[in-house]
Amino acid sequence: MGGLKPRDSDVEDRGPVLIRILWSLTALAGITAALRVVVRVRNRMFGWDDMFMIFAMLCFLGWSVVLTLYAQKGGSMHIENVAKTGPDNVANVLFLNWLSQVFGILGVAAGKISVAALLLAIIRLSELRWQRIFLWIVPVTLASLVAIACSTLTFAQCTPANALWDQRVKGMCIDPHVMSSFGTFTGAFNTFTDASLAIVPATIFWQLTNKTTEKIQLTIVFGLNILTSICSGIKTQYLAELANRTDQTWATYDIFVWVTGELFLMIVCGTIPTLHAVLTWIRRAANGFKSLLVKSLDQNRHCSRKDSAPVTSDGDDKDKNEAELAELHAKAHLSIKTKTTVERADVYTDSFDGLFADKNGVRVNMMYHVRRETRPNSAVSPAERRGGHS
Repeated sequence: MGGLKPRDSDVEDRGPVLIRILWSLTALAGITAALRVVVRVRNRMFGWDDMFMIFAMLCFLGWSVVLTLYAQKGGSMHIENVAKTGPDNVANVLFLNWLSQVFGILGVAAGKISVAALLLAIIRLSELRWQRIFLWIVPVTLASLVAIACSTLTFAQCTPANALWDQRVKGMCIDPHVMSSFGTFTGAFNTFTDASLAIVPATIFWQLTNKTTEKIQLTIVFGLNILTSICSGIKTQYLAELANRTDQTWATYDIFVWVTGELFLMIVCGTIPTLHAVLTWIRRAANGFKSLLVKSLDQNRHCSRKDSAPVTSDGDDKDKNEAELAELHAKAHLSIKTKTTVERADVYTDSFDGLFADKNGVRVNMMYHVRRETRPNSAVSPAERRGGHS
């Protein structure tokens, strides 16, 4: 068995760039997924859509780990340069190449199922029949079957299986174009599914009785899935390279980059609709900080006025207190007129899905702010006195 030989430092290697792309996007997706879990658990809304999104994130993490090992072993170089490191390393690199693809296939499918499950939860009490049927058939059932079939075919191309990545093993393999053709079909199907997950929500929200601005906001939030569809479409044009077995490491680099982008967008765009509470927390924190700042400024002004006030004698203080006491005695016989003003404000609250509470809309709770103004009778007009007091 051949040992691992050192690589030539002058050889073109795209591995470092791939690793930077992998972990920068993985970190951002991980933060987004963690926020989703916190929000859903805190609001007691954790459901199947969250479980599938967690699975998608785990697949993304596995994808990044495998491809990092792959790149460190020279997987982002031409195969002829990888061959210089020994046949054992070539076999390991090609095995990691195929293994990473399984993580990518399953992760992308899990993300689609998560988005579909969230939409199904939203419309479960509605009469939107064709949307429900479409979501169950395409993004859930067919996406699952296609992903399982593609993952199985990946390691079923040769008998024995290790003949796929170890050229020293003799075996029987199917035509490489079978895998590339099925991979292209899978990519095209995923592109269509992602586009449908951006369009179908619009047909749901525009049938609700909410305000137009709310419908537009919800449509835009779910419509971000079109970015995943675009990324998937670009990736699909490179999937024909799966048939390239003469320089497989170099040919699949673009596929890996675009699948990384697809996984990232799938997780982030699929999670944004559930982060409504996070925006509320940020808004409350900003308002709290603003109130604290205003209070601090008021205290500073009060202190500065107190420091700059002239020093009064004890006699002056005594005269001032006696004057205030006399004024209070003079007003003691007056009754008080109180006026109450009621203002109405709308407060939106989260429901079982974080967006809706009723069958066809957002539940609105009414909050009333009460302002009371107190004046002595001498300041109240005769007409107001005849109107009574509160």
